[in-house]
Order: sequence, then structure tokens, then C-alpha cells
Amino acid sequence: MKQEIAFLSLLFILGSLLLIANPHYGLKFAFNSTHEWLTYRYTDNYYITHGLTDVGGNNIVTDIVFDYRGYDTIGEATVLFTAIAGAVALLRPWRRDEK
Repeated sequence: MKQEIAFLSLLFILGSLLLIANPHYGLKFAFNSTHEWLTYRYTDNYYITHGLTDVGGNNIVTDIVFDYRGYDTIGEATVLFTAIAGAVALLRPWRRDEK
């Protein structure tokens, strides 16, 4: 019985998320129109139109990550490295003094 309730609640949550993510019924980029998203998300349009000519790379995703968002990527890598080092330090077995 508990498994059935858990499965049904998971199914309900998944269905709700799918409904919210649907652009016709749920969240929208703009308030009233489907074409107003360019005014709110202008950086996306700039990256798409000028990305290949500004950077000169073949892949727009790599250009955005390493050129436009370079400092952000370095910060994320630093946080990830610190989290991994902390997890390794905590999970390492404690050394006991044998006397």
C-alpha cells in the first residue's frame, strides 16, 4: 500500500512538472505574448547571432562556456573541486594511533 501511494505521488509530481514546463499551459518566457521573450532574454539572442563571428569557434555552446562565461566557469570548477576535496577528506578512514 505504501509503495502504491509513493508511486502515485511521484506520478502526480511528474505530471505537474510536465504541465508547468509546457509552454502552452504552464510557464512562459513573457507575460502576454510569445514573441516578447526577446526583450527579457536578449543575451540568448546575442549569443546565437554574434557568437560564431565574435569568438570564431565551431561550437556555440563551447564558445559561450569558455569565452563569454569564462570567469563563471572557473568559479564553478573551484566550488566543485572544493566539494570533492571536502568529501574525500570526510570519507577517508580515520587513522588510529596504535599503542
